[in-house]
Amino acid sequence: MTEAFFIREWAQLEDALARTQSRVTLRCKHTVARLVFDALVQCRRQGLQVHLSLPDTALNRQSAIAWERLSAIGGQISWRSAALDGAAADASFPALAVALDDACVFTGKLGAGTCPADDASEVPGLVCWSDADFVRQTRQVLEEEAGWGPARVDAGSAVSGSSAVQLRQGGSAAQQAWLARVLQNHALATQAEIAETQRQMALFDHAQELSLGPLMRDYLRAKAAYLQQLAQQDQTAREEARAAQQRWSDYEATQAAADHDTGPAALDADGLDQLKQLYRKLAMQCHPDRVADTDQSRAAQLFQSLQTSYRRGDMAALYALQESVARAGFQVQAAEGTRQPEAGGLRQEADMQSAHEEQAALEARLRALRSALGQRHEALEALRTSATWRTLSSQPNWDLWFAQQQQYLQGELQRFERALPSPAASAPQPLTHA
Repeated sequence: MTEAFFIREWAQLEDALARTQSRVTLRCKHTVARLVFDALVQCRRQGLQVHLSLPDTALNRQSAIAWERLSAIGGQISWRSAALDGAAADASFPALAVALDDACVFTGKLGAGTCPADDASEVPGLVCWSDADFVRQTRQVLEEEAGWGPARVDAGSAVSGSSAVQLRQGGSAAQQAWLARVLQNHALATQAEIAETQRQMALFDHAQELSLGPLMRDYLRAKAAYLQQLAQQDQTAREEARAAQQRWSDYEATQAAADHDTGPAALDADGLDQLKQLYRKLAMQCHPDRVADTDQSRAAQLFQSLQTSYRRGDMAALYALQESVARAGFQVQAAEGTRQPEAGGLRQEADMQSAHEEQAALEARLRALRSALGQRHEALEALRTSATWRTLSSQPNWDLWFAQQQQYLQGELQRFERALPSPAASAPQPLTHA
């Protein structure tokens, strides 16, 4: 099971650290923020094993006193050489990968300002994994790369010295399969966050329409008429008047549809949790990125319906989709990169060509996943910077905000109407070009 956090990420990780009983293994892609370092020191003081993997950079080396402090109380630190890590392999790693006991793994990025050296393009959010197989896989990848555990070599396999180094230092098929699984689930988590953001925006828009719609219509009409009156006396005001008239006309055109739209369902906490769980389950089953090529067209249709139903909070539609997805019987992509490496890990000489082909397929898969994740990150950022999201996320009491807007619009409406000669003249007429 996985769960994603896109707000208060550090609080979620801090809470999990407080429940950890045995060991913490953390790989940091960039630098360790002070609050993360302090948490590791606290874990060590409480008797936990602490393993920290860092890139060997000048910035990290400037914190020598901090690393000496952690080492002095028994923390184990591994410095990753940039030359051995491999730029391509490391680029796909999340900013943080943390394994806690044998219970859970966190991957992703902490919130803005928590890890100040993180690249702004890093994937947002933090994903918590509780799948036992993935937790073991993560610990193995992190420990082998850092040199805390022996490089896994099965008996009878032909392994050269350089291959053993590659397996330990990064870029192995096992590591890349792990990265593919991480990126795929982060992409799905980001898509779910996009859907949730769109649902909240649709709910806000509908509530705003119910509260302000008729008043907004009168306000836009009066403003357009007022500016048209000014334009008859001042030619420089014609463009402003024409823009106001267009906005009023557009609002009128959409009002009829809005009047008959029931809007997204307003769900309580239990209903919203049920909606999210069913959405995540169906997204894992029918996302076009996860199904075989022959199923992608049908999967894309179902996934689009899933997005629409989620935005509307329509549980009945989601249950109907669940039946459609089950009937479709989609096959998982054969090369999705989530399979465990075959026994033998590194192939014998006779199978080297096949191993190279698998490696190339995994690398191509990583590039595609990274691209898909980047596109979803951009889509989420676009939503988060929209005027609607900025308003709803900054106004915890929507009713109070709507009341304030009503007061403002009523004042403006009265001002425009007082300036108009008569009610009969208050409807704007089409402006002609000079």
